[in-house]
Amino acid sequence: MWKFLAVGVAMCGIVGFVSSVFAQAAKSDAHSFLEKAAEGQQIEISLGQLAAKRAVNERVKEFGAQMAEDHKRAGQQVEELAMKGGMKLSPGLSEERMLKVNRLSQLFGHAFDRAYLSYILEDHETIVEEFQRRAKTMQDEDIKQWIASILPTLQTHQDKARVVKYSLQTNP
Repeated sequence: MWKFLAVGVAMCGIVGFVSSVFAQAAKSDAHSFLEKAAEGQQIEISLGQLAAKRAVNERVKEFGAQMAEDHKRAGQQVEELAMKGGMKLSPGLSEERMLKVNRLSQLFGHAFDRAYLSYILEDHETIVEEFQRRAKTMQDEDIKQWIASILPTLQTHQDKARVVKYSLQTNP
């Protein structure tokens, strides 16, 4: 009888530990995702503002301004999700992202316009794929809902960037 009770208590402890580990892993996954999303918003805001000021083509300027505004809103939403989950996000950009901003900030004229749109297309392709994957695997329901709400905007950015880039190729 005591053996059975001891085994039962041990099993409860193991189950509790395992569920704690899975809960921690889900929280860690959510935190990791929000960190990456926050950084993504920051670079899109920085580059969008740069495009709004520096682009030669008016459509690129308008697109950059819209990108900055959309990603400011998304960045605020990411911060709210992090606070709600009791997570603290790291400020700033990674070294790799800073290099990208620096490289683009050294370009002028049509070279800037083309490089900016190429970056947006490449970046949003990766982001859309990542968000679609995360929409299926994310454990945190609030983050999952946010992903579902932001995906159409990201896809619209991708489509609009394609159209604007195509217009640069047909109207230099």
